[in-house]
Amino acid sequence: MSQLDQNLHTPMVELLLSLADDKLFLGHRNSDWTGIAPILEADIAFSSLAQDDIAHASAFYELIGTVNDKNSDQIAFGRTCNEYRCADIVTKSDNFNWANAIARQLYCNTFDYHRLARLSKSSWSPLSALSKRILAEQTIHVDHISTWIQHLGNGNSDSKARLQEALDTFAPYAVMLFEEPEGLQELHDASILQNDSDFYTDWKSTIDVILNSAGVTCTCEPTNTKGGRSGKHDEDFVRSLAELQEVFSTDPLAAW
Repeated sequence: MSQLDQNLHTPMVELLLSLADDKLFLGHRNSDWTGIAPILEADIAFSSLAQDDIAHASAFYELIGTVNDKNSDQIAFGRTCNEYRCADIVTKSDNFNWANAIARQLYCNTFDYHRLARLSKSSWSPLSALSKRILAEQTIHVDHISTWIQHLGNGNSDSKARLQEALDTFAPYAVMLFEEPEGLQELHDASILQNDSDFYTDWKSTIDVILNSAGVTCTCEPTNTKGGRSGKHDEDFVRSLAELQEVFSTDPLAAW
């Protein structure tokens, strides 16, 4: 199915914004490590991951533009704070602590892997095709971050302790990734999306397998708290948004 019913435009935009905004801000956060990662290989890899996430965000913003007939750059950079739908974990400061960056990346990368796997089964062909393409790259992201978890968890007592502390710190923010975008049930009811397994359980199982092999854990539970998907953001988000909009605001009509 290539055409989307008019009554499903708003819930689809809400869904796509949650995905694109997550990707944009995570890529922006990770780009902060360019030139200062612990080793050269990590520096190059994290820069590449950041570029991937921003490119993925751009692709989804363009898809949103086909639904609401808006310019993708305006969608990405021209909204007010409460119009962004990202979970705040992607904008949470890691304080240039490598363990924090790795923990955040693990939670977000595995979430996006399972999210894209689900969206690749959508009956709306533009969404399924794009999700399948990006899923292949997302698999590489998960493999890369899993390797870092092994390095830190199986390194020495200090690296393991730092990793466990980071995992504990970011776990409450990680569960907020599962806050449902407004109108999601409408997409399920219209059979645009498939609901063939429990999203949270799939994610947590993947997380546990990766962490268990490194001798660390993730303790978290699902929550019904409203947050970023509902436009309610914290101060880290506000600062990140100001950085992202700084150049765009000087000339919104420029080609990017």
